[in-house]
Amino acid sequence: PNMLGSTNLGPAAPAAGGTSGFATSLNLETLLAAGSNRNIVVPDAETVDKVHFVVNNLSMQNMVDKAAEMRLRIGRDQWSWFAVYLVVKRASIEPNFHALYLSLLDAINEKPLFRLVQEASYSNIKVLLSSNKIKTNSGERSLLKNLGSWLGQLTITRNQPVLMKDLDLKGLILESYQTGHMIAIIPFIAKVIEPARDSIIFKPPNPWTMAVLGLLKEIYNERELKLNLKFEMERLFKHMGVEVKDVKPSYLLHQRQRERLGNPDFVADKNPPL
Repeated sequence: PNMLGSTNLGPAAPAAGGTSGFATSLNLETLLAAGSNRNIVVPDAETVDKVHFVVNNLSMQNMVDKAAEMRLRIGRDQWSWFAVYLVVKRASIEPNFHALYLSLLDAINEKPLFRLVQEASYSNIKVLLSSNKIKTNSGERSLLKNLGSWLGQLTITRNQPVLMKDLDLKGLILESYQTGHMIAIIPFIAKVIEPARDSIIFKPPNPWTMAVLGLLKEIYNERELKLNLKFEMERLFKHMGVEVKDVKPSYLLHQRQRERLGNPDFVADKNPPL
């Protein structure tokens, strides 16, 4: 078996056309180069191709058969590879098929595999969060947003929390506020918590959900905040069925100094501090 090089994780999802500003396999360099993805033992080429073929031809109608075929094709020692393949080569670029892939995991019905998929999701989200390109590359931001949606469905949709030890959502928002990364982080956070609306546990007024919304409301009230970010927050509040004006803002930003010069999240200060 070969160790994962830059491309032999397996073929990417079929290109649906579109420019590099969207999440496509063209934007996967950062994820493919990540150490956590390179240290995985990839099965032989025939197995990789067969799995790729099964996933390409998956539908709700043939799910039971395809899940049975997957269990025959990949042994437990190859689950780590399959988890990374599913996250990097499929979920990050195919948001329209998330429900299908999650149904496949349910049909395979192996808890350890599900855990590996969660771990691969968190580790690849962290790779994108620490990427230098996330501020400037809209393709990478789309990958992050797609993985946010995927993570929300792996956790919140199933009434499982996003634990602080796995990903500190409020800490992430505060850090992005300081460093000018909200252009990437706010759409990502929104996608993670959107499923809370339909969750018996996490729907408002759940305290965890309201704490995240409260922090967003505090940022929303900042005078120079760019309109695209305001719009993103308004869209989330509306989706959650809460009025912006009714959400109580947190009181956390006074502890934070945000970058004033060249911060893409805010309209440039007319009179920057000396």
